[in-house]
Amino acid sequence: GKSALAARYAALHREMYGDGVFYFNAESLPALHMSIRQNMRKLGMHSGDSGVFNDNELFLQHVCAKGKVLLVYDGADDLDLLEKIVPNASSRVHVLVTTRMSADHPILERADRIVSVGRLGAAAGVEALQAWRGCAGQQLEQEEMKFAKRLVSESPIEGLPLAITHVGTFMRKAQVSYQQYYQLLSSEEEELQA
Repeated sequence: GKSALAARYAALHREMYGDGVFYFNAESLPALHMSIRQNMRKLGMHSGDSGVFNDNELFLQHVCAKGKVLLVYDGADDLDLLEKIVPNASSRVHVLVTTRMSADHPILERADRIVSVGRLGAAAGVEALQAWRGCAGQQLEQEEMKFAKRLVSESPIEGLPLAITHVGTFMRKAQVSYQQYYQLLSSEEEELQA
């Protein structure tokens, strides 16, 4: 889902950020603080017991003085916390934030660009599912295509990119067909409703 897209962007543009790409788990304050400390250690910096905001300030002062960097804040659903941590983007410091929150928060208003990743349609969903199954580019027989489209379109998957990646990975490891997986999913739903 969002994390994979952020990692893909960073990998594709790594050469653009010659002075580093730094990842932060922004799911909670303790996770964010741990990420800040890990990034500080990578740079040979030492953090004291000064707290998350002081450590962050030291890290940002060091990194922002270096050159062109990318700061990736992943899973940032507490945008009020993030607003206290994330520096303003500049020509040398680029910031990428992944969140499930809507774009109406003040911190996101500072963004140059917001990319919303929504649900995938049937064709894009089947293509993604094929890729995660390890079958990208292979043609499906008509019957298998019918079940593949049902899988990505119906509940509980409903075109959600993360769900599609999980289903595709499971199908690859379990070596099951679209029809087999669809029937397995349908029988589990019937058991839960009973």
